[in-house]
Amino acid sequence: MVLLDSTALLWWVNRDPNLTPRALGAIEAERPGGEIIVSALSAYQIARWVHEGRLILRMAPADWFAQLQAAPELTLAPIDAPLALQAATLPLPQPESRLLIAQARRLNCPLVTPSAALAAAGLAKIIW
Repeated sequence: MVLLDSTALLWWVNRDPNLTPRALGAIEAERPGGEIIVSALSAYQIARWVHEGRLILRMAPADWFAQLQAAPELTLAPIDAPLALQAATLPLPQPESRLLIAQARRLNCPLVTPSAALAAAGLAKIIW
């Protein structure tokens, strides 16, 4: 089981060469039969990036995310009140980072992310 952050998710879906071989290997090792987890936070971040003009999709973010959710190897991880409460206590500057680390810890799985800051924080296992 692996949890993908939004950047890793986009790079994996688009086969972007910025995705490291180690990260790609960890994701692909979960196919078939394992779990590739996508946080509900990714829906928010991707929609925000499109709205801000930082990301271009070939369809509306809601449609893109709906297609993504239809993939049998992907599981959507919700953000609920207990997760938000746990995330609020983590010593990280960005709320999005806190939520992802809290999800990785709740799921007891590594987070696939290019974030050097999250790796340096040492709050969860990071794959990159």
